[in-house]
Amino acid sequence: MARPRTGDKPKDIREATVSEIAATGSTAVSVNKIAARAGLSVGTLYRYHETKDDLLFWVFLEVKRDIHRSMMDAARECVGPAARLRAMWFALVAYGFKAPQEFLMAEMMSAEIREDIRQSGQLRDMQDAVLAEIQAGIDQKVLVQTSVRTIETILASTAITLARRASLSGSPTELEELDRIFTLIWRGIARADELPEQI
Repeated sequence: MARPRTGDKPKDIREATVSEIAATGSTAVSVNKIAARAGLSVGTLYRYHETKDDLLFWVFLEVKRDIHRSMMDAARECVGPAARLRAMWFALVAYGFKAPQEFLMAEMMSAEIREDIRQSGQLRDMQDAVLAEIQAGIDQKVLVQTSVRTIETILASTAITLARRASLSGSPTELEELDRIFTLIWRGIARADELPEQI
């Protein structure tokens, strides 16, 4: 039987779930093992989450919220779409190094999550906020006139790859290298009169 804990149970459950998914993958995850990692009984865990799916989605959503918050907080410190998008991109990469297991868990589960969950209001709101930042860049004629989703794919896929690399290697990409990578990306999505040095 798991030893009772008096700390922050939701935090313990989140950390245990992330660790268990990182160790076994989301499809093989065991509620019993999560409870043991959290130092809780299975019954206590089920007081917080009715099913394993509820638990996994809750942790996934918590991590996605943290990633989104770090990106939007970084953007709030900047003026203009170019600087805001750059800050968001760097924040996403940094999160992969700061919280590697969480980042990898979110990436793993993003590919496996059911369509009804993918359409949840909270996930959609986060997605819409990011797309609005890109749309502002298009509207202000900083970015090329194309689909918002196209630009999102170009920005996100590179940032996710770099964050995943940092997560797996345990060391962040050098800032100088990140600057070079972002400058190359920016040349592909910015209007010709928006030079990388301006961001």
